[in-house]
Amino acid sequence: YIENGMEDQYEPFREKTITSFRNEMFHARNILILLVVLIVALGLVYAFSVTRRITAPLNTMTRRVASQGIRNRQFLMEDVYRTGDEIEVLAESFANQSARTMLYIDQVKRVTAEKERIGAELDVASRIQASQLPRLFPPFPDRKEFSLFASMTPAKEVGGDFYDFFMIDEDHLCMVIADVSGKGIPGALFMMISKVILQSCAMLGRSPGEILTKTNEAICSNNPMDMFVTVWLGILELSTGKVTAANAGHEYPTFYNPDGSFELFKDRHGLVIGGMDGLRYKEYELQMTPGSKLFVYTDGVPEATDSQDQLFGTERMMTALNSDPAASPRDILKNVREAVDGFVKEAEQFDDLTMLCVEYKGPKQQ
Repeated sequence: YIENGMEDQYEPFREKTITSFRNEMFHARNILILLVVLIVALGLVYAFSVTRRITAPLNTMTRRVASQGIRNRQFLMEDVYRTGDEIEVLAESFANQSARTMLYIDQVKRVTAEKERIGAELDVASRIQASQLPRLFPPFPDRKEFSLFASMTPAKEVGGDFYDFFMIDEDHLCMVIADVSGKGIPGALFMMISKVILQSCAMLGRSPGEILTKTNEAICSNNPMDMFVTVWLGILELSTGKVTAANAGHEYPTFYNPDGSFELFKDRHGLVIGGMDGLRYKEYELQMTPGSKLFVYTDGVPEATDSQDQLFGTERMMTALNSDPAASPRDILKNVREAVDGFVKEAEQFDDLTMLCVEYKGPKQQ
């Protein structure tokens, strides 16, 4: 009876305990779920806050950079970037780079403007220089005693080479070809000074040797830059075909007789004009007959260089001259120029290229 009574009491107690345990477990599970939900919610809120703190300045930075590229504005630091972390470092890097970029752009603008100004001035200088060289051919259409053609192609916008020809009087034609030591604007200025002095001395009726001597005196008297010029100068007497010439350190002239071919005339050189004061230049004579030709040039012809740094050379020049020695002076220069261009091809022009050719046709018929 006692055992049955204890069993009767144990069974309700066990059920109560199980029920209580189940309730506690259910309560604990609910609390755990609530805690998990709360932690997740807090995590989401924190993550959203952190994300917003990161993305807001990054989005602002992106817009500013895009605006900078479109409007060419400078990227500047703002309070939104001052986060105290890598974003601030990144923004400072952008700001510094933007400042350097804007400075570089300003420098490029100034350099470009200066280059354009210099280019315009060089263009004007080139036109002025070209206007100083005889360009109308035939130059003396009423003179039947001779035919003449000349050309000058500068290596830069303006060059240091020049040619000139003019009538000293009714019976004497003066021809000049020269090469100044410098290039560009300095060479062009020195070229124009030399040209004016040479022509002025020639028009006084002096001989070629005296012309070069007086020109050298004038240039040496005021030449602080120690520039110099090589000159070949010849005076053709139209009534006789006699050429009196003098050479101040210039290339050898070439001479053609109707019964032969072009040949180098290795005249005696004097020192370059401007090289030393007190020099006296010697003269020599050439006799031209009807059909004779005289071809003079600057070193830009034999020293024309191809892409392999090989020189065109005097031999190739003579071959070009003798490809059609009976041609007109214009065609003589054309043949030489085509030979030079075919040799150098796409290589950059090394030096000014200047040539002059005169053909003597005989004295004026009475």
